[in-house]
Amino acid sequence: MAKAGTPRNLNRPIERDAPLLRRGKLVKPGEGVSIWWMGDDRITFAAVSEDTGSEYAFWLDYPPPGTGPPRHVHSREEEGFFLLHGRLELKAGGIHTTVGDGTFFAAPRGIPHEWRNMGEDNAELITFTTPGGNEGFFLELGAPGDEPPGGHGTMPVEEINARTPRYGVTYLESGPDGRERPLPIGEGRGPTLVLPGEGERRYAAGATYTIMVAGLATAGAYTVAEIALEPGGGMPAHRHARYEEAFYVLEGTAAVLVDGEEYEASAGSAVLVPWGVRHRVRNHSGQTVRLFNLTVPGGIEEYYRAACRPSPGPGGDPEGDLDRLRAAGSQFGIEVDIDEVAPD
Repeated sequence: MAKAGTPRNLNRPIERDAPLLRRGKLVKPGEGVSIWWMGDDRITFAAVSEDTGSEYAFWLDYPPPGTGPPRHVHSREEEGFFLLHGRLELKAGGIHTTVGDGTFFAAPRGIPHEWRNMGEDNAELITFTTPGGNEGFFLELGAPGDEPPGGHGTMPVEEINARTPRYGVTYLESGPDGRERPLPIGEGRGPTLVLPGEGERRYAAGATYTIMVAGLATAGAYTVAEIALEPGGGMPAHRHARYEEAFYVLEGTAAVLVDGEEYEASAGSAVLVPWGVRHRVRNHSGQTVRLFNLTVPGGIEEYYRAACRPSPGPGGDPEGDLDRLRAAGSQFGIEVDIDEVAPD
């Protein structure tokens, strides 16, 4: 019997000569499609549905103090947030709390949720939805990002909802807390809140994988991990038979190979990797490189558990780590290059 949350088609063959209509790419800091939301909230899309085969959308949000989305609920998208900098008040599914830098928050479809920037400066957060498509709501209503910001604006809930049916989202009046009955599709599920330092850790070949949310918690929609590459460490060259993947560089500069193209991805860069595309991430610097990693669909955490040691740390057997990564990959539709060298 397949494990819960693991897609059934992970082991389909990777055809070496199959035409790939999408190629990986590097989105440098400040690049992407930018808009002004409600006048003064800058949103920059590193990945829209066109980039990801409609599997997910991924953007950076910089909300001013006191701002945030009113309570709303998605009927088809799973949504996740990673707070890069700032202080947010969160309300969802019985959670009502204030969180700081490095917090991850997942809102299942069907669960009403909202957040607000409680800091004195603009916050910075990653937001993603899977599947993609919901980004069209922002792109339709937002002002072009290459123009100066306007004054902060609001829109009545009734007016917002007149435009939202095609995007699968309904806006609600904000309430005093997060306890509101979910839609039927959300019953039995709840939000996930992961504070800094939490998560399940695995280690292999100079890389520590901290699983923040697994496929079991996202109904198989996605997995999120933070990956820390020690100096000389990295992820060997490999390809996925199914997973779409996005890396966002939180700290340091990563040496990235995607489909034969070499990139230096500095902090604030995003790297998009479609399924079937060979890629590798290494740390050639003397400092730790930290990555926010999204894979769609969920389930890749089972590969980490099968291939990596449960106790992260330096030393050990780098060549043995690579052997385990290769051997376990065949169980999860992940092809690791047999000629990959050990970490520096």
